[in-house]
Amino acid sequence: MDKVVRNLLKASEGLLNYTTIVATIVMVVLVFINVLLRYVFKFAITWSEELAVNLFVWVIFMGAILAAINKMHISVDLFTKLMPKKVQKILLIVSNGLVLYALYILADGGQKIAKITHKTISAATGIPFSYVVISVVISGFVMALVVLYHTYLTVCSLVKGEE
Repeated sequence: MDKVVRNLLKASEGLLNYTTIVATIVMVVLVFINVLLRYVFKFAITWSEELAVNLFVWVIFMGAILAAINKMHISVDLFTKLMPKKVQKILLIVSNGLVLYALYILADGGQKIAKITHKTISAATGIPFSYVVISVVISGFVMALVVLYHTYLTVCSLVKGEE
């Protein structure tokens, strides 16, 4: 099972990397073209700025998922590094439990906001705001799955007595 999850995580990471890169490129191109049109031709594409902001929100939350997969989120381990390995793993499990609770709050709040904003349509793009807000829910859910997987690995190594 561990190998299947690891392969799924690796494939998801690749897809997420590609999607994030494409979204960033589209965002930069939209902004560049709009700046060029505005200053050279005194004309602007009305929807490009809003679409770039919406893409930016998605890029931020996709980046948060990538950081969770690669364990790149900021953590303060000044005191835990002084503890024995077994205590470090127990503290990591407790910490992951707190992170899961925070991700639950994030996803729950995001879905409530998505419900509220579903009928609110953007003036420039015509896209419901919930399409942007749903990125919060998706990232919270996916990051929770990643944290659960990392916690599972920590518990397994703790049970096996591995360093």
